[in-house]
Amino acid sequence: MLKLSVCCCTYNRPHLLGELIESFQKQSYPKSHCELVVLDDAGQYGDLRGENWQVVSFPRRFASLGEKRNACVSLTSPDSEYVVMTDDDDIYLPWWLESHVKKFERGSKWNCEQWCYLSKENEIVSKMVYPAHPSHAYDRDMFVDAGGYPPISGWEDRDFHAKLRENRVPCDDSCGERSSLIYRRFSSEKHLTGVPVEAYRDSTKFAPILPRAELEIGWRRDYLGDVEHFETRSSNKEKKS
Repeated sequence: MLKLSVCCCTYNRPHLLGELIESFQKQSYPKSHCELVVLDDAGQYGDLRGENWQVVSFPRRFASLGEKRNACVSLTSPDSEYVVMTDDDDIYLPWWLESHVKKFERGSKWNCEQWCYLSKENEIVSKMVYPAHPSHAYDRDMFVDAGGYPPISGWEDRDFHAKLRENRVPCDDSCGERSSLIYRRFSSEKHLTGVPVEAYRDSTKFAPILPRAELEIGWRRDYLGDVEHFETRSSNKEKKS
């Protein structure tokens, strides 16, 4: 059975991070073969641990998001075979890790998963099938040999993937019947996507650091029910058309 390390970079979003940890705890893939490592550079937590998950926290901002993601990978268990990328503001459904594993077992060195899009009104409005960093997983040795993400903030995943495609590294970006995660860019505040580089470098101006926080682990709503309702509605529309 493949051993996976889930990597999450977080900054100043404790109320969302608790939902990410709950997403990991709900995974159907055996906990004996997966772990979650969260890297926080806002210094909001002590070093926290749970069943196969840990939060590493210190008050020094990384120079770029690419470097932060690479550092998170370096904190994972050395015997891990694959690394799976997450964002702290997205929701990962129980079959998410199993879906990645199936693609690795078919021979891919990196792959991505289908995701749903959550609107500002907290309603799932569409399926997305193009690659995005919250849905990617990599063969660990390949990731390290390729040099990891470049030292930039924003589109670091796009540049890395362009390098992998140029070198013809086997990828599986096929989409199945079910979405594996819920992407909620516009429903979570303080999202750094699309902001100027200086906003990342001086994020305290863009998003002032909250007081030292306690994590509340759990989902705040029935996300499984939301996805099932959306996919049933979409299926009915397709049958009528």
